[in-house]
Amino acid sequence: MMVTNTKREHYEDLMERMSDAHANEVYFEASWFAYTILEDRLLSALKQSGGDKYNNNKPIRMLGKKIEVLQQRKKKDKLLRSYFTDGLVDNIHRWKEERNDLMHAMADGTKTMMEIDKAAFLLSESAKALVKDVCAAARLLKKNRHQVPLSP
Repeated sequence: MMVTNTKREHYEDLMERMSDAHANEVYFEASWFAYTILEDRLLSALKQSGGDKYNNNKPIRMLGKKIEVLQQRKKKDKLLRSYFTDGLVDNIHRWKEERNDLMHAMADGTKTMMEIDKAAFLLSESAKALVKDVCAAARLLKKNRHQVPLSP
């Protein structure tokens, strides 16, 4: 097991583990790593667009809440809006809902194991492109933030 020393190494390790899990057909694990990366990249976007805490100084924890806050901030932040487009945010939300639906279906037995396996594969497969897009958006937002300051 690799011990990470920097944020970059940790991020690279997560990306590698996600890819390896998918390649090894361990789709739930791949999706779990994808979820972690999405959380991390949305946290970065929050930090670049006004902070990663609520007004009461509590951290914004849930993926759905992060999406909601980003949607609100996009109304006033043209740089955030240009990288985290409505289409990208909709894709994040859709992926989150598919993940939640799969977890609930597993818990309540509404899908066969064959259906669960197929859904897990599709979730992992779609995560690869989504993670790439979200990572690019977060990277560009951070890189260009100094050019377009936050509006008061």
